[in-house]
Amino acid sequence: MISYNEISTLYVAPAGYDGRTDPMSGTEPAPSDAGAPFGSLRDALNMIRELRRIGVDQPVSVQLLPGTHILPETLRIDGGIYGVTFEPFGRGEARIFGGVKVADWREETYNGVPCFSAPIPAEALNPDAPGGIDFTDLYVNGTRAKLTRYPAEGWLYPEDVENHSTALFSPSKWFIAREGDIRDFRNMSRIQMSFCHYWIDEHTPIDGYDPETRRVTMRYPSRFAIAGERGSASALEYCLENVAEAFANPDEWYADDGRIYYIPRDGSMTPETVEAWIPRISKLVEIAGTPENPARNIRFRGIGFGVTRGEYGSVGSDASGNGEQTLYASDAQAVAQADGAVSFRYAANCSIEDCRIENFGLHGVVVWPGCHGIRVLGTLIRDGGAGGVKILGGVAGSPLAEHTYGCAVEDCRILSCGRRYFAACGVLLMHAYENSISHNEIAYLYYTGISAGWVWGYAPSITRDNRIEKNHIHHLGDGMLSDMGGVYLLGKQPGTVVSGNVIHHVKSKNYGGWALYTDEGSSFITLENNICYDCSDNSYHQHYGSMNTVRNNVFAFAGGQEVRVSRTEAHLSILFENNVFCGNRDPMYDISRDQISQRTVSAKRNLLSDCGRDEPVLRIFGSGENREELTLADFQKYGMEYGSKTADPQFEDPAARDFRLKETSPVFDLGIKPIDASDVGPRK
Repeated sequence: MISYNEISTLYVAPAGYDGRTDPMSGTEPAPSDAGAPFGSLRDALNMIRELRRIGVDQPVSVQLLPGTHILPETLRIDGGIYGVTFEPFGRGEARIFGGVKVADWREETYNGVPCFSAPIPAEALNPDAPGGIDFTDLYVNGTRAKLTRYPAEGWLYPEDVENHSTALFSPSKWFIAREGDIRDFRNMSRIQMSFCHYWIDEHTPIDGYDPETRRVTMRYPSRFAIAGERGSASALEYCLENVAEAFANPDEWYADDGRIYYIPRDGSMTPETVEAWIPRISKLVEIAGTPENPARNIRFRGIGFGVTRGEYGSVGSDASGNGEQTLYASDAQAVAQADGAVSFRYAANCSIEDCRIENFGLHGVVVWPGCHGIRVLGTLIRDGGAGGVKILGGVAGSPLAEHTYGCAVEDCRILSCGRRYFAACGVLLMHAYENSISHNEIAYLYYTGISAGWVWGYAPSITRDNRIEKNHIHHLGDGMLSDMGGVYLLGKQPGTVVSGNVIHHVKSKNYGGWALYTDEGSSFITLENNICYDCSDNSYHQHYGSMNTVRNNVFAFAGGQEVRVSRTEAHLSILFENNVFCGNRDPMYDISRDQISQRTVSAKRNLLSDCGRDEPVLRIFGSGENREELTLADFQKYGMEYGSKTADPQFEDPAARDFRLKETSPVFDLGIKPIDASDVGPRK
């Protein structure tokens, strides 16, 4: 019998383990006279809590035997459990899932469509839900399966809406459908309504449909206005999801009469090769202490996490103005309130290292207020309903115990997130300081790659001294939303540096597919050594801000002007220095006459080129007979672009987007330095 003070490793068996277990042992990886593995992670935590209570403080490794460890409820780790590393046993693969596996698939037809079907496991049914079904996610062979969509392509438009105001925060809870658009579908109470506008997407169950009036009542009111002319940014363009009658396309699923029906993705799938999971919990692990006793020194290393629920309503004050709270169909930006599969609160010096977080319903990792030294390293975060990592701290003026700082997201791959909530970010950093978001690949999301700030305008902000460096950010937006950036910044952020990132292929819906985006009040930020190209709008856009320095970047092949500064203010808002502009027949700048003449936008020692013109045009005003094209010489009359020149920068292969500079490049005469992108993205 091993004594408590000799314990350094505990072992946990996965679900379905059929060997003998001893809840007071856990000290052996296989049953023997010396002990046996624990039957659950909860048993291991109870043991560690007891060790700490009696003063046994040595570091402990909890080793998960190979297989899937299924959690019936969230695993909670508080300040009484510390100094623990969770990792797989040996070289085996260990997964922590929050769902139920679906088995016994067979060939079937549903609505006359050939498909596979399987019984819904009893533990996945909810007797209080219509038909016992309250889940809206299904993961098949490692990827989220699709809800049915009506119509299969395109959008529906309303005949009328409740609130005719086009002011941004003007919610509606019902609308009148056009004749013939909606009928009394089967299982109407399980249908979801989804619509995209501005920079958000909204989702709500349908509470009711009146066939006589064609009135559709949404369970959650819209966050933003849905009134407007058809096709405008504020118009309601909607579709219905989880419609039984729309079941027709590969990778779609529908649950009905106690069974799941699934159309295989391709002809190679058979009932025997389907591995499907229904999520039952929204959060796998919560590491949460208190201000007086924070959780600390908890590490997850080499673990696979997955299968969590994605149902979500956004909390906000209702439209009555009496302070009552209600649920809305969306957050105002970036799915900012949602929780994650793994979360930290009042925690210090914890980490997720070399893990996989996949098939999750909301965010992958959330760091709530009161945390420092939380690190997400070398981890794949994939197929998420919302964003990859959210880091949130207390606002300016909050108690020190609420501050979040010194965290890191490094060498991670954050891919194919926002699958359900499009407005989610790869990394969302809110009211936090001294963090590092570096050497990540962030790609295939529908909104922003990295967002930092969260104070609009020039109000006091706690965000500062963050480093956003050497990230490869690409293929964002996909034409779903507007007003987004590869890196999005907001509010005063002294000491924040955005450096060495490669950002490309950011595509908006109506406007605002930008690589670098300093939004309202962004100030005192350094943006340098970034390579930005092939965006649907500008390579760089500043809405408004103060004293930002933009230097030694490459801005190339934007869908419009390379650089835009939207608002004219009576102060120096931005300095462009030692940048290389490479356009394609569009002007270099979208700035006002006052910004030029009053030099509230400063520019010097830049190299300006245009692959479609012999001589680049810096700004165009007017059209037709009133068209005025400003050249470098015109800008220099006002003192702008001092020391700049127009010339071919001599990239190695601009057509192949190889922006390395040849030795004979004229940029070196301006003091512009070559940008080494060889180590951009994850280093492993």
